[in-house]
Amino acid sequence: MKKLLSVLLVFALILLPLAAVVTAGAAIVVSNTALTLLKDGVAPANGTTAPPATDPVTEPETEPSGEPAVTEPVTAPETVPETTPGEVTTPGTTAKPTIPPSTKAGDKTTAPQPTTPTVSADPYAPAANLNTLSKAALLAYFNKVANRVRTEKPGFKRDSLNRIDEVKLSGAASAANSLVEMVKKRLMPGEWEYETIAKGKANGGKFLSDNTNASDLRESDITGITAVKTGANWTITAKIKQEDNPAKGLASAQARVNCIATRDEILQQITDISSAISAEVSNATLTYHTGFATIVVNAKGQVVSSDCGFQVKANVKDVKLKVLFTITTDVEAPQTSNVKCHDFVW
Repeated sequence: MKKLLSVLLVFALILLPLAAVVTAGAAIVVSNTALTLLKDGVAPANGTTAPPATDPVTEPETEPSGEPAVTEPVTAPETVPETTPGEVTTPGTTAKPTIPPSTKAGDKTTAPQPTTPTVSADPYAPAANLNTLSKAALLAYFNKVANRVRTEKPGFKRDSLNRIDEVKLSGAASAANSLVEMVKKRLMPGEWEYETIAKGKANGGKFLSDNTNASDLRESDITGITAVKTGANWTITAKIKQEDNPAKGLASAQARVNCIATRDEILQQITDISSAISAEVSNATLTYHTGFATIVVNAKGQVVSSDCGFQVKANVKDVKLKVLFTITTDVEAPQTSNVKCHDFVW
């Protein structure tokens, strides 16, 4: 057994160099075969296409005549541009660039999809920062939503009070103050009055002023304006400046937002207390003070409620009291006016 193994080992040692020589020879043969295939334009086994072989350029042999040899110019192999499957390229021309299918001429383009239009916000809705607006901007919004009541005519309930708080005589006539007060309470009790304004009905004089607009307040008419948010509602309050003998219409600050009484009307109210009293209008001064106008609006800019009013200090000089004899005195007659609107139906 040992001899057999020794013989096999020697035989293996002899065969190993021979196998190496055979392997190297096979590699050379394979390499030469591949070069031959490439030269002849035959596709190798991996499926790739080799470029076509060009004939070798050989220089012509020189003749022994002694004349200079003529060498034909060598023509470089023509470069064939790459083409995509299905396209034909004419020799000598440049291949046109390939256009992606989505952008080729003649292709239909997809029209842009229409966008959903943006719905504009309610023009009457209060701004989120209403309390930080300037005086002019906040007053403009106040007028805007107040005048909406006049144009859209919602229904609402109206509570009003017009009261002469006191009639006070001076000098010798002061002894009659208690009698005058009794007469005043009887003839002018100054109680609240209630009414309902139907939806769709004109409300001039029922909501804020009796002018064309409910409010025509100007920045110079007010001493201040504030906005306070409570829940979803905003309460806007404008304070009206003090004013003497205001006229109706648009001639005075008070009348631009409130239904007011002129000094003629108030003086008439004073003389209506008793036929024993007479006074000259020219000597009367009516001072409107502590005037205000408040509206509460919801998130849609609709008025929810309103409250407006003022106080009047009436000073009437040289009032003649005709009792047993005529007494000339001064009269003070403070008055309170207040109008509240609520329960709006839009």
